[in-house]
Amino acid sequence: MSDATRLKETDVVIVGLGWTGAIMARELTEAGLDVVALERGPFRDTASDFAPGFIADELRYAVRQELFLRPAQETLTFRNHLGQTALPIRAWGSFLPGNGLGGAGVHWNGQTWRFLPSDFRLRSHLTQRYGAGFLPAGTTIQDWPVDYAELEPFYDRFEYLCGISGQAGNIAGRRQPGGNPFEGPRARDFPLPPLQMTAAPARFAAAAASLGHAPFPCPAANASAAYTNPLGVVMGPCSYCGFCERFGCGNYAKASPQTTLLPVLVRQPRFTARTGCDVLQINHDGTRDRGDLCRCRRQALGTADRDGAALRLYPSQRAAAAALGHRPAV
Repeated sequence: MSDATRLKETDVVIVGLGWTGAIMARELTEAGLDVVALERGPFRDTASDFAPGFIADELRYAVRQELFLRPAQETLTFRNHLGQTALPIRAWGSFLPGNGLGGAGVHWNGQTWRFLPSDFRLRSHLTQRYGAGFLPAGTTIQDWPVDYAELEPFYDRFEYLCGISGQAGNIAGRRQPGGNPFEGPRARDFPLPPLQMTAAPARFAAAAASLGHAPFPCPAANASAAYTNPLGVVMGPCSYCGFCERFGCGNYAKASPQTTLLPVLVRQPRFTARTGCDVLQINHDGTRDRGDLCRCRRQALGTADRDGAALRLYPSQRAAAAALGHRPAV
């Protein structure tokens, strides 16, 4: 006999409440839909979980990796080449999957580069530049179905939502001194000026400029000054503490779902967030997605790429394994 409670049907269920899930939830609730977001990790809030008094604990967060998905909780296999046997990853390296409210948007560094216009038409760009025979036969490199100009307004919205600090290099097709000379045209400058440079990068920039290069500050989701985003959420200025990657920000300076979106989203009567909910499978009955405990007319995956792919592939994997008399593991 199960103690689980079947939830009432809703318009949309979002799996994963990091950057993607939070942004989708905001847009969907504003459109008048009822949204339930399911997050496998714990609830986390800036004031209670990232207070400056303890967030700079390197043993807890950098070494023991408290903000990340535990490999013992869920992992993936890895091999270096086809001749090896893929084995489970037991300790994360540069690949740091998030776990909990805010996802990897809590412990990221905050570097916020835009793709270059050529990135969206990479196959065409490479063949035009180097010839039709440059790409090996069977390569998967393709042009995107959208281009930079189509996505530029959305880059702009995200940058102003997050209070990105930086120096524009190209506004409406006009080069701007001190900015990235390679970037595509943007509609306007960054919402905040760039962060101050410490001695080492300042000397590097001066040396690069003396050689005829065009150094520019990296765009960062760390507020260089106090900022109020378009949703009315107030962010504090960066204190240059250095505890960015692998840590949450206790100064409300690093953009995350907690510091930009969730304060508004959680007040939406159409929005519900449920933490500690690990989605193992999505069933589809032909007209709607159906879980054992939560039914919806639409579902959206705000998970990391590998998790979303796994959830979509699992039913077909299970059917294939059953035909062979096997029981797949998750």
